[in-house]
Amino acid sequence: MEVHTKYGAGQNKVLGGANQKKIVESEEDIALPELNPSVPQAIQRARNALKMTQKELAFKINERPGVINEYESGSAIPSQAVLSKLEKALNVKLRGKEIGRPLK
Repeated sequence: MEVHTKYGAGQNKVLGGANQKKIVESEEDIALPELNPSVPQAIQRARNALKMTQKELAFKINERPGVINEYESGSAIPSQAVLSKLEKALNVKLRGKEIGRPLK
């Protein structure tokens, strides 16, 4: 029985090339969505009204405390799933025209 060793097998290494340059150039044109400026304030007000810490809110919606911090500071890239969980936990609208108003 002979065993042959293949060098580099099972490794996901890709050497840089023309395709890598195209990807880097195309990423410059992408515009990322931004949070509405009133959303971070609405999250903070609702969380403080419920006397919750960022850590408690994060635990309630099953996210990291850093995610809550990013949303409250306005630096997060908005995710509809996270915004939906925040709306339910805080009972406040965070999307649409009536940001900061209680959910019906």
